[in-house]
Amino acid sequence: MPIALLAAALAAAVLALACWFAIQLVQQNGRMLARIDVLERMVAALVEQANAAALGGPDPSLARSQIKRDGLERGTEAPDFRLQRLGGGDLSLTEFRGRPLLLVFSDPECGPCDALAPQLERRSRAADVQVLMVSRGAERANEAKRREHRLSFPIVLQRQWEISKLYAMFATPIAYLIDARGVVAAPVAKGPDAILGLLAHSVPPQATT
Repeated sequence: MPIALLAAALAAAVLALACWFAIQLVQQNGRMLARIDVLERMVAALVEQANAAALGGPDPSLARSQIKRDGLERGTEAPDFRLQRLGGGDLSLTEFRGRPLLLVFSDPECGPCDALAPQLERRSRAADVQVLMVSRGAERANEAKRREHRLSFPIVLQRQWEISKLYAMFATPIAYLIDARGVVAAPVAKGPDAILGLLAHSVPPQATT
């Protein structure tokens, strides 16, 4: 083979090999960029969740989901649960069957919850209804609030919003009045005034005179 043809063939082979390496490099970079994009989205989501948690709010993904968030309707059977009780042991909702129950959702970092707590303690003593508080956050913070306001009604702790999800309301303070059969007796009460209003309906007539 003439030297010129051999050189041309060798040049063509080198060019083809270079093109192959270039294609592989582009493909590899494309995969790397795709992975980086996925990681960036994951980090952004985690930062968003962490910021929401720091503010005491629910997971922002809840707002984008199709989860019911406007409360349970009157006449709905109250979802059962069992949670750790502040101070030791645990409690389930079914243990309160047989008498009306005011189920209050609270948080030790919630200002309106803090204002509600002492009024709830005082007024619940005269009401013909048992109060059960479902709180969030650290056990130590909840215990400090219990001592500060001298709360005598039981308090149970949910880890995040798992019980709030069952009751279709991601906020505090809110409350449900549950009758002796375990059925939601009134629409969800939002805020201290509405919650105390539910409690007022459960006060025996002789206690208000």
